[in-house]
Amino acid sequence: MEVAFMIRETARIYTDRLGKQLEIKDYAIIYEHVSLEDNVIIGEHAVLGRSASPTSVVKKEFSKERETYISSGVSICSNVIIYEDVKIGRDSLIGDNSSIMPKVRIGDEVLISRGVTINTDVDIDSYTRVMDNSHITGRVKIGSHVFISVGVTMANDNLFGRNGYDDKVFGAEIGDYVSIGVGAIILPGIKIGKGSIVAAGSVVKKDVPEHVIVAGNPAKVVSKVPASLSRYVQE
Repeated sequence: MEVAFMIRETARIYTDRLGKQLEIKDYAIIYEHVSLEDNVIIGEHAVLGRSASPTSVVKKEFSKERETYISSGVSICSNVIIYEDVKIGRDSLIGDNSSIMPKVRIGDEVLISRGVTINTDVDIDSYTRVMDNSHITGRVKIGSHVFISVGVTMANDNLFGRNGYDDKVFGAEIGDYVSIGVGAIILPGIKIGKGSIVAAGSVVKKDVPEHVIVAGNPAKVVSKVPASLSRYVQE
């Protein structure tokens, strides 16, 4: 049975769980524990289902779950690396040179732009946008309809790895409809409330209430979010 309209001869495919109308480009590698639904595009040199191979310098345990699931209509661009135990929802796009570590769940119609790095144990809900060269640290939860601009950086450990990767290591919890500006820094354990805006270049050290704008280092509330800037219609 024909399952694809274009699979390049140089691609290496080790799974038989393939949907219909796939486009798999030159030198892509798809390992045996990967499932592809229909109408998926895999770019040049992309690697799907890669095993994590930690050494003694790695302080956290990686997932033993191996299944990686790519839903229908997903586009994975060139040079993307997606590890085991990743699920990507329908019609999402993963941009060039991005990396997604194990235990990551991405919702429907999510945009992960170019050069984004996503560490382990991250949830990103549907309709969210993460722009170029941002870093999503481990143990972060991101809601739906969130916008994260270019060069945003997140951290999950105030002790710089002194105690390893224990239960006290957590990243941010970002509510629905939050917007985070260019180059903002989000420090460990922060909660950003629904509909709030973090101004460009801000350093967020404390929780942010809902529907406010914060700015500065450290970030402080400067105003409520005006209707002209809000992407969320309050009920």
